[in-house]
Amino acid sequence: MSTPHLCVLNRVYPPAPGATGALLAELTPALVDRGWRVTVLTGPAEGAPTSEVTSDGVHVERVRALPFTRESTWRRGLAYASLFPAFLTRALRIPSPDVIVTKTDPPMLKVLGPMLAHLTGARAVHWAQDLYPEVAAGVGVLNDDGLLARTMRRLSTWALRGHDHTVAVGRCMQKRLVQDRGLARDRVSVIPNWPPAAVSSVPHDENSFRDKHDLDDRFVVMYSGNMGLAHPFDAVLDAADRLSAERPDVLFLFVGEGPRKADLRTQVEQRGLSNVRFLPFQPRERLAESLSAADLQLVTMDPALEGLVVPSKLYGALAAGRPVLFLGPSGSEAAQVVEAQDCGTVLPEASGPALTDAIRTWHADPDRWAAASERALQAVSDSRAEAVKRFDTLFRTVMPSGTAEHHA
Repeated sequence: MSTPHLCVLNRVYPPAPGATGALLAELTPALVDRGWRVTVLTGPAEGAPTSEVTSDGVHVERVRALPFTRESTWRRGLAYASLFPAFLTRALRIPSPDVIVTKTDPPMLKVLGPMLAHLTGARAVHWAQDLYPEVAAGVGVLNDDGLLARTMRRLSTWALRGHDHTVAVGRCMQKRLVQDRGLARDRVSVIPNWPPAAVSSVPHDENSFRDKHDLDDRFVVMYSGNMGLAHPFDAVLDAADRLSAERPDVLFLFVGEGPRKADLRTQVEQRGLSNVRFLPFQPRERLAESLSAADLQLVTMDPALEGLVVPSKLYGALAAGRPVLFLGPSGSEAAQVVEAQDCGTVLPEASGPALTDAIRTWHADPDRWAAASERALQAVSDSRAEAVKRFDTLFRTVMPSGTAEHHA
């Protein structure tokens, strides 16, 4: 049989930074190894060619688009919008794919799936990392009952129903797609995300990150990742306040950036919290050490976003072998994983007192901590390999018999 051709659309792909691109960069070479020709249509990346075949065999086509920025909402919107015609025209110039995959960066990228499927004869799969516009409404960016949100929801539902299959990153998201968007359950698969390949568990006594940042005598409660609108932090600051005098060895360490970081810094200063520190995002090659520098990992999520997102930082925390304190709804995929694997604590009603008690408990029981750390590692030990296998099977299943040809 000739080589089947998979085409994936996403705003970022390495060397451009971004979590969705990083996932793709770990999935696509594995699919090449399984017999696929893979083309990634993506946005521009500084210093990268407009067209290349990478060393791992992935064809990458970078389209022209306006510069992406987080500093201005309207400029970010224009940058997103400029990708749509660029993706559409470039997709029609490459060898005809058998399967087209749309992701969720930029939002509403899914609308191109049915269009391109009609124009190329390919089957369309949507890989949903979040549900839009509900996410924007959930964090207050859009008015849920406003004309724009209602119009985008109708367009989004049309696009989802126009795909041959949808992949959700959690059971909670599958439930929303079926109940709220009316998709048939047998056309929505659940394939969870996985931790970055660079992340492993580094013992404290071998961790140079702890040495560099003077953490050797501290019990570190870490939040690592984007400090965005979907992540509440009031309970975290309240717990830091409560523990500042009682447990001076407990340190709350925020690693990353995001729109809420400046406000968090201001609140820490106003409260006079000397047990809270901030560090910037760490390079990918240092992720294993930075995540493993923690004793406990914090994962937070606004309860209103249950089923709309699944915090991907959960998987990196587990791969570092650290118990997770999940502050979020019990129905979330994150909560279900933590509870099923017994590798942390779930706090559906996040509050300062509840979080303080949880930290005290983990601090006081090193044997429990060690056992949970082992279970955390086991929870994600084969997750990437399993995801690759399931994506490969899904893409081959959606292809109609006899169409898996290489259209050069």
